[in-house]
Amino acid sequence: MNTSEIVAKSVSILRSYYQNDIQPFIDAMHPDIYWYGPCEGQIIHTKEALEKAFMQEQNGLTFELYDLKSELLWKDKDSCEVVLTFLVDTYYPDQKVIRCDQRVLLSWRQVWRKDAEGRRYQVPMVRTCFIANAIPMDLRDTIYPVHFTETPLAEKFSVNPSIKHVTFKGKDSSLLYLAENEIVFVRSIGHYTQIHCIHDNFESSEGITAIHNKYPELFVRVHKSYLLNPWLVKSMKRFEAVMVDGSRVPISTRKYIEIKKSISDEV
Repeated sequence: MNTSEIVAKSVSILRSYYQNDIQPFIDAMHPDIYWYGPCEGQIIHTKEALEKAFMQEQNGLTFELYDLKSELLWKDKDSCEVVLTFLVDTYYPDQKVIRCDQRVLLSWRQVWRKDAEGRRYQVPMVRTCFIANAIPMDLRDTIYPVHFTETPLAEKFSVNPSIKHVTFKGKDSSLLYLAENEIVFVRSIGHYTQIHCIHDNFESSEGITAIHNKYPELFVRVHKSYLLNPWLVKSMKRFEAVMVDGSRVPISTRKYIEIKKSISDEV
């Protein structure tokens, strides 16, 4: 693996990317690429999905790069990682200009291909692209942004510390960290569970009984396949609970009276 060429290629792809020419990046994408964007929820998996997302993008943005630096973080026989740090000015159609201190991490992996005559050869492809924007740094700080709360930007990141969070094992071996007051209900589906939240759905490899035993104070077991958050029940009618987001959760007919009383006592 020629890492000098890969670092140079990384720089070239980035420059083209911010000149609104994404083709070099598309050409270098691994079919199973993961793309982590700088904004909330920007996680796209596979070249097909990412290319489709780029093709649907329409904007009048232009960019200028400054202080671009590239560094090879590590390498082995078939893979390596390159980090690119730079300032980027984004020019908006309303004449506003926003500057970000950005860093892009590209994970490269060698992939075997065959030419027209059937001969095998290797090409490096981007397996992971991670993009992040740095928050402002106070010169009094070293590692942790101790004085970040003194900046005007801090207000946009403030959260209510009284909100409790719970964790679940994700279906894809990830760790889910979810706010209690966002979880509406949990549903058993085959060999996994669906965690239905107000704004999104997640999949967990943990069984519904294990989740109930783990958080008995959070959920009420209303059906063999359902747990619900009693604090997010909007109304109840026979054998069904209507949740605050409009979703409906079935209630066991045999235990309806008992469950209804239990939910009333909870809230």
